[in-house]
Amino acid sequence: MELNIELSNGQILRGTIKHHDRRMEANVILVHGLGEHIGRYSMLADKFIQEGIGFMGVDLPGHGRSDGSRGHIRDYNLLYEMTDILYSESTNRFPGIPLFIYGHSLGGGIVLNYLLKKDPLINGAIVTSPWLKLAFEPSPSKKKLAALIKKVIPALTMSNGLIPEHLSRDSDVVKKYLDDPLVHDKISLSLIDGAFNAAEEAIAKASSLKKPVLIMHGSDDKICSPSGSSEFALKTGLAQLKIWEGGFHELHNDLNKSDVVEYAISWIKHRLS
Repeated sequence: MELNIELSNGQILRGTIKHHDRRMEANVILVHGLGEHIGRYSMLADKFIQEGIGFMGVDLPGHGRSDGSRGHIRDYNLLYEMTDILYSESTNRFPGIPLFIYGHSLGGGIVLNYLLKKDPLINGAIVTSPWLKLAFEPSPSKKKLAALIKKVIPALTMSNGLIPEHLSRDSDVVKKYLDDPLVHDKISLSLIDGAFNAAEEAIAKASSLKKPVLIMHGSDDKICSPSGSSEFALKTGLAQLKIWEGGFHELHNDLNKSDVVEYAISWIKHRLS
């Protein structure tokens, strides 16, 4: 089923909502990563639905089928607004149904900051390979320069530098990513600056987390460093850290994806018992 939401700036974000016709034990809101779209999570959604777990999410602004220049988000707070709207959509459509929020990569950082800022009434959250620290962090001087230029031309976009082969050890996943017309490699200065600031804020405020979180990261992630996940988890007693040995960035699309998804579903069901 189509799911469209409207942000306060008038942008329409397009996505999907799915659930089992006769069985719904919980619902999951998913926030995807940079340059991709919610459609890339269809396998994960299907696995959730088979277990009686609903699934909903939209393409980020400037991504997929949603409005906006590719890779550009002028105000990072719009991403928290988006998550809040999805939260309201879920609670209004499925009152009394336990709710979880799942974020990957950039989406993982969004979800962690959303929890720290809003403390929504949810049963828990799952984040995979969150953007807390990149595998190759730019120098502080480069970050400062980008922040200065952003004030003049915030919509200036460039390649995000992501190497598709670093997403997954599964060559079929990489090929589908490269052939996907809804995938792009753009990122604007305002989005770069917002993501770095959000990452630093999340780690700094991790101790104030009030909801249980499962953080999963691949030990061989060459995009987002597992050290960021480890540092966040160490600062809060509510985060369970699971490192998948040899895992690449997209754990849900990696060679051991079945084990990863099963682990996530088991964690959700444990929170329901």
